[in-house]
Amino acid sequence: MTTRQEQYIRDNILPGQVLRLFCKFTTPAKNKHLLLVGLEPSPLLFMVNSQIHPYVRSRAYLKSCQVLLKASQHFFLAHDSYIDCRNVCTTFSLDDLIMQVHRDARRLKGFINDEAQEQVIAAIKACPVLEKHYQNLILAELAELEAF
Repeated sequence: MTTRQEQYIRDNILPGQVLRLFCKFTTPAKNKHLLLVGLEPSPLLFMVNSQIHPYVRSRAYLKSCQVLLKASQHFFLAHDSYIDCRNVCTTFSLDDLIMQVHRDARRLKGFINDEAQEQVIAAIKACPVLEKHYQNLILAELAELEAF
């Protein structure tokens, strides 16, 4: 049974939002910022990293899949960060997101600004290693959203 608070959370988890989620798949397991870019058929997220990996930085075709998030324009960041649009994280179900936010509402960090939204869309379109299936799903969902 869904509580009113859980339903409220479900209604307010939207693409374009950054969440700080506990990630068991990282080594070590830790809290990480992730950008929600889709909800259908399940949550689709991109990792937000504090720096670009040297391997990616040295390859222009991979670096084009990175989007700078300026801390000065995103109050929830302590320092400039990068959205990695190369790989979609599909580890979390919508229920997982709701459960983590229900336990701690501070996990909902905020939305990326318009400039970053445009850059994410451009990176998704240009990224040569992002699976086409995910590229199409994300772009179709983002096209339906007025806010993104």
